[in-house]
Amino acid sequence: MIFILEIDEKIKSLEECENCRDVQIKKFSPLKDLVDFETLNGEYMRCKCGKRPLDVVMSHIMKIMIEEEIVPGNATLRRNSPVPLAGFYYSSLNPQFIAENALILLHPDFTYGVASRLIDEVPEVKCVLKGSPQSTVGQLDKDSQISHFEILEGDDTQINVMRTLLQEKIILVKRQSRHHIEVAMTTEDKLVRLHNYLNNNNVKRGTAIDCMCGLGALGIYLLKYGFEKVIFNDINPEMIEALKNNLEINGISDGYEIYNEAFEDFEFGDVDLCVIDAFPGVDIEEIVKKAEKMAENVIVI
Repeated sequence: MIFILEIDEKIKSLEECENCRDVQIKKFSPLKDLVDFETLNGEYMRCKCGKRPLDVVMSHIMKIMIEEEIVPGNATLRRNSPVPLAGFYYSSLNPQFIAENALILLHPDFTYGVASRLIDEVPEVKCVLKGSPQSTVGQLDKDSQISHFEILEGDDTQINVMRTLLQEKIILVKRQSRHHIEVAMTTEDKLVRLHNYLNNNNVKRGTAIDCMCGLGALGIYLLKYGFEKVIFNDINPEMIEALKNNLEINGISDGYEIYNEAFEDFEFGDVDLCVIDAFPGVDIEEIVKKAEKMAENVIVI
């Protein structure tokens, strides 16, 4: 586990060294026409600092997928690559040089055999997941089952670090197989919108409800902003466990309550603010109506 005191060191490790040499591989051309597969191994184009160019790493991954016949022989990086998810995200920083044990890969056609090769042969890969990036991971609503990506091999722990307008960082630790794919930059944008809403509407810093709190970023921000109490609520019990961990990591020990209910069934007295951050595409009309009855201020993120 990476704690707050180690975060700056981890962020610095994302930077390339002066010897890192970038390589851009044509994304729409068949990879076999661009790279000699015989030379493409775990040490190919590795800098002495230990990092390799992202295109080289993805080419190495694609080579194995072609050899294992889960993508065609004329596969290209643009059309056939798995989704690469960083094990450590910092804000909008998107490293082009990848260190060992840094990537979580997602693809609907991965197999155990492919996963084993990827872990064994590509040093940058830390976890291989089977699933579609278009799928909803977690629990969509109270009528839905909890869904996961399948872990074929490796450790799916992911750490997201967000800058804030309060000049503090918020750290979220999650399991990528169990929790919705949302990188630090997206969450950071939500925190900016929340900050601007609070400032522009002169919201009383009393009690707030983070109605669908997930990993807890918005509610943690409200506490750091100065709210006296934040009510965290989420329908998914797995999110509640991750939330508790994230509260501890961010140094928060009081000023909150936690509930595990569908917001439609949630009962609480009057509050100063309700924050709604639902899954994309979910109909929240009734949720907003209920929030407006409970709170003087309602923001949909």
